[in-house]
Amino acid sequence: MNLITNDISKAVRRKRADLCLSKKDVCEEINISFKTYYKIEIGGLEVKNNVYQKITQWLAKDY
Repeated sequence: MNLITNDISKAVRRKRADLCLSKKDVCEEINISFKTYYKIEIGGLEVKNNVYQKITQWLAKDY
């Protein structure tokens, strides 16, 4: 399990806003459930290793 820090959470929200994507669009793009995405936006929670990997790869893409 990996911790979603507040910095990661903030980066996800900022990238979503920069790309003008809905939460649903981000879930589909990253291939995670809406419930998991909700946890990520809150931050300070643990997620599975594969979800953490998907999030970090999405953040690194296009930046």
